[in-house]
Amino acid sequence: MQSFEVGNLQYLRSQTRMKLVQLIDADDVNDDGTLKLAAPYHKPYDFVVRGDPRTFADLLKPEGLAFVKTYADGVGPWKPYLVRTVADGVDRNRDGKITINDRRVDGSTGVIEAAHAKGLFVHTWTFRNDASGYGFSDPKAEMQYYMRLGVDGVFTDFPATGVEAVNGL
Repeated sequence: MQSFEVGNLQYLRSQTRMKLVQLIDADDVNDDGTLKLAAPYHKPYDFVVRGDPRTFADLLKPEGLAFVKTYADGVGPWKPYLVRTVADGVDRNRDGKITINDRRVDGSTGVIEAAHAKGLFVHTWTFRNDASGYGFSDPKAEMQYYMRLGVDGVFTDFPATGVEAVNGL
């Protein structure tokens, strides 16, 4: 079971043995590859209601991951939290347009490794055939890149592409 909220996952921890996943969101990706945290995508809504100053990004720092480990089995960050991509104006796929697909891929942000060090699995989202990927034009290649970095699972709306990605590793 997965949720962007914290309180319901904390409650569910005492009610079920199912795996629980803390989803992590953001508003957008800045040109330099940092994440834009703007309402309502900056923090879990139950944090807003309680006045908790922590953001989604804070939950992926070492102390945040330790907190998540107290009630969840894994984290589900939006994929730009895991791989830094930079908009540098280069038409990498040579289609004559500069889009998010052309972003330079600078590699892992260290979140996967930090989550694994805390004993959390990492499922990232969402990989689609019909929508662009930050730094990738090919959805299969994009999924494989993240899988090679060590994610434990991916969310995709195109399972056949996901199977192709796994089988092609």
